[in-house]
Amino acid sequence: MSIWLLPMNTARFVRHILGPRVRRMTPFEEELNAARNISGLYLPWSRSTSGLIRSSATPTMLPPPNLRHFYGLKNGHYDDDLYLSSGANDATILRRILGQDGVDLGAAPFLDFGCSAGRVLRHFTVEAEKTAFWGVDIHAEAISWAQDHLAPPFHFVTTTTAPHLPFADETFGVVFAGSVFTHLAELADAWFLELRRVLRVGGRLYVTISDEGTLAQIAQTQPTHPSNAHIAALRADDPKRFETWQALYTRQGAWAQRSVYRRATWIARMSRWMAHRSTHPFAYGWQTAVIFAKEVR
Repeated sequence: MSIWLLPMNTARFVRHILGPRVRRMTPFEEELNAARNISGLYLPWSRSTSGLIRSSATPTMLPPPNLRHFYGLKNGHYDDDLYLSSGANDATILRRILGQDGVDLGAAPFLDFGCSAGRVLRHFTVEAEKTAFWGVDIHAEAISWAQDHLAPPFHFVTTTTAPHLPFADETFGVVFAGSVFTHLAELADAWFLELRRVLRVGGRLYVTISDEGTLAQIAQTQPTHPSNAHIAALRADDPKRFETWQALYTRQGAWAQRSVYRRATWIARMSRWMAHRSTHPFAYGWQTAVIFAKEVR
């Protein structure tokens, strides 16, 4: 099946993320990609029918466009300066928010959960001289690029959609999850508890979510954004239930799905497992940053 016969959002993902040279998926891969209830998926390297050669890294500061995951995209083209500045800005905001909470980023290992090709992580070189900074992602090719170009001082490993990380209990002092819970649905709570497991007592979880403020901002500033149509479709499906929504899930799949939460409801639920420290609307683009602390058992 040609990728152009796939649903529009999936075809757009394949074109922009995997690149124009990606081989067609086999029927099994198409079924796996569309599955909503299979855990343990990851996005493998692109391969020809002959296989794959991972060559030596070439000197470059930036990942190729298909590994930037829409960051730095402007008027249909990737802007290098915008890609770098977006990561630097998110890192600066993270430093400020955690610094106000008394966190020393150089005092304990740091995990970027869903790091892509290191867009944000690369801006912590000073702190990485003092402690280990790790990045994980389900996109194997993005991780391999980061391993070749940003390590050392950073460390990277490919993981899967299964709520398990290859780290011991209480490994990290800070876990950062930027625009990851925006893609999680049924396994969001399991992932939250897994991140709690790898946090040290007293450690901080810095997670960003899409919420009612996100929806309002998108509707006001980007009236043609696809998100508006997705939300309108949910409302049209069941107007009565929509009036009392606590979470909205649009699209499907391990990558394409979008999750939106009623902020206060989501924080109250997660606070059963970690202490809520602070909330920061629009700290990650349109998304809200929420800070939790792992307390003494």
